Amino acid sequence: MRPSLWTALFVELEPNEAVRRIGEIGWRSVELSDEHLRMACAGPDIEESAERFRATAEDANVTVAQTHLFLLANVANPDDEQRRADVAAIKRQIEFCRIAGIGVGVIHPGGTECLDHNVGEEVRTARIESFRELSDYAGENGVRLAVENMNDRIGVGLGGRRRFGAELDELLGLLEAVDSPVMGICLDTSHAHVQGYDQPLLIRTLGELLIALHVSDNDGAADRHWIPLQGSIDWPPIVAALKEIGFGGDFNLEIPGARRCPPEFLDTQARYALEVAQKLLEGSGEE
Repeated sequence: MRPSLWTALFVELEPNEAVRRIGEIGWRSVELSDEHLRMACAGPDIEESAERFRATAEDANVTVAQTHLFLLANVANPDDEQRRADVAAIKRQIEFCRIAGIGVGVIHPGGTECLDHNVGEEVRTARIESFRELSDYAGENGVRLAVENMNDRIGVGLGGRRRFGAELDELLGLLEAVDSPVMGICLDTSHAHVQGYDQPLLIRTLGELLIALHVSDNDGAADRHWIPLQGSIDWPPIVAALKEIGFGGDFNLEIPGARRCPPEFLDTQARYALEVAQKLLEGSGEE
């Protein structure tokens, strides 16, 4: 396991510059954020953009092992026209990943809105259809899809509605229905903490299905994206469980930056976050 940093800490920089800056601070691996991936895919020549990004990362001695695919996409949208537009946008991002050498795309299981617990068949069918199409395309491009666990805190005060994917059984059911070897799960530690999961047990339950991490801390009340050790998550048992299952991905910190924040302050935050990640992983015997 390597420490890794979400490029959104430097969200106001363009993607290549963000990777360069993170590399200069000492990080050797990053997750390309949703914002930066959309920037990189915005131009007409996606191949040139991806090749330039790959060269920048190599020059900075930084591995880009994973990215967050289109955050606002709703692959379970019953509006077929909008759903297909979102799927097409994600396919373009997967193409970028292939050229840029990014092996894992983290994806939400069905949009950003709250959903009733007894979700309709139309939504369920749309979700499965989208993931079958996307997993086929990802497999053709040598990319894996890591479906991220959600949390229900966003549904508080909304008539008892909740968010699909906050419960592990929902994600496992989705993977079973799609039945694709390229699909796995991204564990978001903050989401799981808000949801009240025993995370070491969750990690052991997932085993080889766990292919990506979003690591951050909170107080158990909301998804706050704090640096580990700033909230109430008990980290040593989580790291021990990751080592126990032989997790081969990155220990990726999903720590956002603040817009209009002086760059030197963000540099300090990135250095501190790296020290924390290294300390938590200490004793792994890996570089």
